[in-house]
Amino acid sequence: MADPNVFMFQGARDIIINGGNFIAVGRDNITNIYNSPNASTLDRIPPLPSLRPPSSFFTGRDTYLQALNDCFSPKPDSGRKNLLLYGMGGIGKTQICLEFIKQYGKKWFSDIFWIDASSDHSIDLCLRQIAQKHELGSTPSAASALEWFSNRNDWLMVFDNADGGYEVVEKFVPAGNGGNILITSRDKALARITSGNCLEVTEMGEKEAIALLLKSAMIDDNSVNVAIAAQKLVAALGCIPLAIDQAGGYVQSCGCGLDYYLELFVKHRAKLMSDKEFTGASLYKYSTYGTWEISIEEIKHRAEGENSAKSLAAQSALILHNIFAFLHHDNISGEIFKNAAMNFMERKNEITNGLPQSISCLDPQTLFLNEDGNWDELQFLAGIKVLLSFSLIRNNEMLYFVHPLIQTWSRDRIPVANASECCQKSRSLLACSLNLSYQEDNYRFCTLLAPHIKTNDEHAAQLISDAQYYDD
Repeated sequence: MADPNVFMFQGARDIIINGGNFIAVGRDNITNIYNSPNASTLDRIPPLPSLRPPSSFFTGRDTYLQALNDCFSPKPDSGRKNLLLYGMGGIGKTQICLEFIKQYGKKWFSDIFWIDASSDHSIDLCLRQIAQKHELGSTPSAASALEWFSNRNDWLMVFDNADGGYEVVEKFVPAGNGGNILITSRDKALARITSGNCLEVTEMGEKEAIALLLKSAMIDDNSVNVAIAAQKLVAALGCIPLAIDQAGGYVQSCGCGLDYYLELFVKHRAKLMSDKEFTGASLYKYSTYGTWEISIEEIKHRAEGENSAKSLAAQSALILHNIFAFLHHDNISGEIFKNAAMNFMERKNEITNGLPQSISCLDPQTLFLNEDGNWDELQFLAGIKVLLSFSLIRNNEMLYFVHPLIQTWSRDRIPVANASECCQKSRSLLACSLNLSYQEDNYRFCTLLAPHIKTNDEHAAQLISDAQYYDD
């Protein structure tokens, strides 16, 4: 007979040892309890953490602070006020909220509650912590906290990092018309919760980016040489606050100059932007590249799921992500994909015979062709929607834009063995989208295509150069 103790911890993820008693805990629920007369240990809720201050190097962002001021300043009979701040990871959404609270929190709000909105589990925990702090019933629960909110006014609730979709947050919004709700997310779709009231957080202006860099690097030097070096560096970093703060932390820690860091950045960009050791003063737990890697890993996770609309959309997003990496970062038109798909099908017989070679590497999935051989616009847009939901791209109708540093990260993360293939697919897509006609619309399209062809050529040349370097 098998010893039952052999299976004591089978399937357990967390083990609690309490006074000689073992408690085996599964993913979300208790799976087995052995020799434990008191299971209340598992019901203990950690105390509500104190609200942290903004970075000591917080700089500028006056436009966003003013927008928060305009939205949440007390107004008679205004009812509940809501606002969504959305934008790419590392753009400074959380820091803007913290600075706003520092400036106006005590003046305008009776209570301020910071909710980790990264998942429904984290939101539930925060609400139970609030219920515990305010002694709302014998057993702290999210429901008791939400009821408490619904009967009060003048509170501010911040749902931070709400990147799991609006439906995750929506069910935790207190009933009633009182209070104030501020949300940060990469996904603009959460504006459904704020009645469409939203504001995109974008890159810093050059002057405030330079000011942040000098603060973070602790450089007190107003010389022309330092100003020029700082200008070059913030341009290379795309004026993204997290990247600037991370670079400043490296410069300060290593005691190197801005010029030297820029040289290192050119040579070792991927490693520097992935290094979690130099997180800067914001104490953000991810590096610049790391915060975007979270997004792409979630997309990959969805893509590996069951053959559903959600997984297919994620697969489309990954295809687009790799193609966009080798195009110009501005004005990526949906017409490129539509024209390429239509031209590909017209030349299907030639392609079957391996000609022309420039487009023979394309396949129906890359071209978003459906089973009937037609361009599947809905599947293309499904992939676009996924990228937009993580703020990995921006759009203006059917034109798409990628931040240059995000695009650089996209290329850096592609294995060397696959980079040439991805670059070639982007080139083939461009080639296949061309029509040999002198019509005015085609001239306009060719003009739009020119920067992408030039950029793709540059990337192809760099890949060849890198390959020769490694061969040598």
